[in-house]
Amino acid sequence: MNLELPAAESFPEPEERTALLSKRELVELSQISTMRSALHIIIEWMVILIAIRACERFWEPWLYLATIVVIATRQHSLMIMLHEGTHYRLCRNRKINDWVSELVLAWPVLISARSYRANHFAHHRYLNTDRDPDWLRRRGDQNWVFPKRPREMAVLLLGDLTGLGAVALVKLLRTVASRDTDASKGFLMARYLYYAVVMAVAFWTGTARLLFLYWFVPLFTCLVFIFRIRSIAEHSALGGARTSLAGTRTTLPSFLERIFLAPNNVNYHLEHHLYPSVPFFRLPRLHALLCAKPEFRQAHLTHGYFRVLRECVVADSESFANTQARSKPRDLVLRASTVAGSG
Repeated sequence: MNLELPAAESFPEPEERTALLSKRELVELSQISTMRSALHIIIEWMVILIAIRACERFWEPWLYLATIVVIATRQHSLMIMLHEGTHYRLCRNRKINDWVSELVLAWPVLISARSYRANHFAHHRYLNTDRDPDWLRRRGDQNWVFPKRPREMAVLLLGDLTGLGAVALVKLLRTVASRDTDASKGFLMARYLYYAVVMAVAFWTGTARLLFLYWFVPLFTCLVFIFRIRSIAEHSALGGARTSLAGTRTTLPSFLERIFLAPNNVNYHLEHHLYPSVPFFRLPRLHALLCAKPEFRQAHLTHGYFRVLRECVVADSESFANTQARSKPRDLVLRASTVAGSG
């Protein structure tokens, strides 16, 4: 087994880093499994195709709504795998890693892995500072200021679920895409040709309707809703803490939350920020090792995404005013995630 650590430049670390693991532990945890990555990607695409086929075969309005939810959760899971590719965790061959990330993970959701990597690495390196691009993107946006009153939170989430929040997603896609400006002409031509071929095939085969109903509708409705909750959980309502152990949150989800909100162990966000070289399938083991360390008691752990939302809501006006005063100017959500997956 290769026991070399990944190249340092591939995994930017927080400026404040607590050494909680031995080098050997980290090396063993950081081993990549190409087969496991490929299996997860293939299964997610198969679930999407089977869901579309079943809905078309047994069409009912309620079944279509359920299919949107299923597809959105699988789109989210694919974007978590994109996040893995961003950290070069899909396979050892970096060229294959990057082209798989682009062709079957990033381009289908209208971004590029290379541009997301530039944004995401800066987020890791400058977490919770004015050089964190995700922090800057959300600063001044009232939708990402917490805590909120219950009604404000409900309106925000309902807007995402019905597609009104898609405007924010489009802005995010434009911001991330702007990092493609230094891409080679060959790369840009390949990407635009990819979209041209997909659209041409969709119209030629009469499946453009399916592309709209079963890909873009979930992408700009349920997926935005999922992103919102996951992003809130990762970096919101943390009291402006900026240390490596308190600057983000790990959420311990229920079984259903794991399926619908936290696929591929994306809930272990603090662990990922501490050790981004660890692939998704070893994050539970990393979490167990860290929990045995006395220093990890400082970590912000929340049991369930519903409790996360409760941490971001203040019911009475007096508490709301007091919490707002304490939180300014630092209690802004720091990232939209990622488009992909996880922060």
